[in-house]
Amino acid sequence: MNPPSPQFARDAAAPSIESALKIAHADLEVARAELKAERGHTEAARAEIARMTTDFENVLDELHQEHSTAIGQQALAYTSLPLDQLLTIFHTLNRSTTLAEVLTNLVGGIAREFSRVACFEVRDNRLQGAEQVGFDFESDISKVVIPLSVESLLSRAVTSGRLEPFFSGLHGDSAASLPFGGTPACAVAIPILIQGATIAVIYADDSDKPGFATGSPHIRVKFAELLQHHALLVLLRVWIQQKSLAELREFTKRLVDQIERTHTADMNAGKNVLERQQQLKENLERSRRIYAERVAREDPTAAALLQEHLTAVLDGRHDTAFGQDLATVLGSAGRASRASVLTMPRR
Repeated sequence: MNPPSPQFARDAAAPSIESALKIAHADLEVARAELKAERGHTEAARAEIARMTTDFENVLDELHQEHSTAIGQQALAYTSLPLDQLLTIFHTLNRSTTLAEVLTNLVGGIAREFSRVACFEVRDNRLQGAEQVGFDFESDISKVVIPLSVESLLSRAVTSGRLEPFFSGLHGDSAASLPFGGTPACAVAIPILIQGATIAVIYADDSDKPGFATGSPHIRVKFAELLQHHALLVLLRVWIQQKSLAELREFTKRLVDQIERTHTADMNAGKNVLERQQQLKENLERSRRIYAERVAREDPTAAALLQEHLTAVLDGRHDTAFGQDLATVLGSAGRASRASVLTMPRR
């Protein structure tokens, strides 16, 4: 039997190949359809992702706006108002001219944010009450004495020289350290120092006052700390001015005492009235120049101190030879150039 010819084999395989091609073509169409559908799903997914991203960014922007609004409202309630108060208190403190006035203005300023405020002067080993706002003492606060040997927020502030805060329930603080009891959310002891020495301490708290409960205790303590720093600068300025003023008063006294000693020496030397008054005038003019030079360097506002002291000397010694000669010289100086010759009073 002869084997089949190649043509016969191809003809016999053709139906099978055609069937396989049809199946493959059908599978390709299905794959194309699935790919097209998948591409559609991908595009839809991308569109959804884009939409969700836009929605998320919109919500995020809204949250930012709401957050900014909330922060702004809090700032208005707890920052802007205290800052406005700080500015007012700063101006009041800056107008203080004495140490006592600075402390009084500081107590009044702190009382804007704390319901109870008391100032105590440091005297040896105890604190002596000076003034208060908001306390219900049965007696005058000047009769309140707190030994520094007793552990309290006040004694810690005096010892450390730093502001000592108290926050209810934090850092293991105990209400036992509070000198006046109550149930404050916060309290603070503020030492007042001059040249490193504590001269007073101010106690403040927000005890038993519902109106103070809405504010942040930490912001309230920061408010007190800012006032303390500014008050210390004002106190230093006032202290320097008072110290400078005292030194200038002492300087004017020494100048006039020297003028009087020279006048006494002239009297003892037997100089006549005209000679004494001429020498007194020259000494007075020299003292004025010396004082003017010093006061220009230290405190121009104290320019009148020498004249004030001379006036006081005249009032106290008008019946002495020095007082009479001084009155003549000062009267001549007041008349300026209208009198070039000193008058000679009758003895």
